[in-house]
Amino acid sequence: MEKIYLQMYSFGEFDPEKTRDHLKAASEMGFSGVELFGPDFVTDALTMKKYLEEYHLEAISLHADTDQIVSMIPYAKTLGLQFIGIGMAYLPDEAAIAAYAKKLNDIGRQCREQGLTLTYHNHTQEFKKYGEKNVLELLLENTDPDYLSLEIDAGWVAAAGESPEAFIEKYGNRVKLIHIKESAEVIGVMPQMNPAERKTDENGHPVFSEQEKADMEKSQKINCPAGKGLVDWKALEKAADAKGCAAYIVEREYSYAGERLDCLKADIDYYKSVLFN
Repeated sequence: MEKIYLQMYSFGEFDPEKTRDHLKAASEMGFSGVELFGPDFVTDALTMKKYLEEYHLEAISLHADTDQIVSMIPYAKTLGLQFIGIGMAYLPDEAAIAAYAKKLNDIGRQCREQGLTLTYHNHTQEFKKYGEKNVLELLLENTDPDYLSLEIDAGWVAAAGESPEAFIEKYGNRVKLIHIKESAEVIGVMPQMNPAERKTDENGHPVFSEQEKADMEKSQKINCPAGKGLVDWKALEKAADAKGCAAYIVEREYSYAGERLDCLKADIDYYKSVLFN
């Protein structure tokens, strides 16, 4: 596993007109490929394939909402993706988790039939416990390993107060992708936001309370420079290699200094120096 990919969300810009520029920048920084997300899908699959070939990038995965996954299968197949992922879900209680696991089994089966592996990506909220088990553990317990794998976000795991490498060691047979992100401090399990209760402005953009804004700003600002936070990257690499994880994907939430591109270039330079030596 000597390639490093970039989650396109990391550019911090959501203008579909900038997709091609972002791909070019990813290539120039030295990323082997990308993980696509929302605004990228405005670019049709054949054009996206052309751009990826032009910039010598491999698209390994994409993120979409749960209810969009099945409709994105043709797009993913056109690009030759191996994985198709869900970025997060609102799971407020055990009943919701059980119902969602059933839904994931059905979606994952459809992905599997088309040669794709469905993944679920964590934030801190999935480490809320019900009895002795957290949300991720309940999802794993109630889904077929053939139909659901995990994309572990190392930064969010650490921010929740857990060990990313220990989680991989324990559940590595289900962990296929790893978001490599740094966190400067433990913030614990952040509260979930119910999309059904989310207010929007006249342009359809979400409206957040002052407390929600403060919580989001805090969770973003802990995304410190690579190598300056909580994650033991050599220990994580050892666990990931032992379990056969498929790819490392950089994701950045916050520009700690200078421009976002400067932070992303520092990220890939650091991870290349640490993970493969």
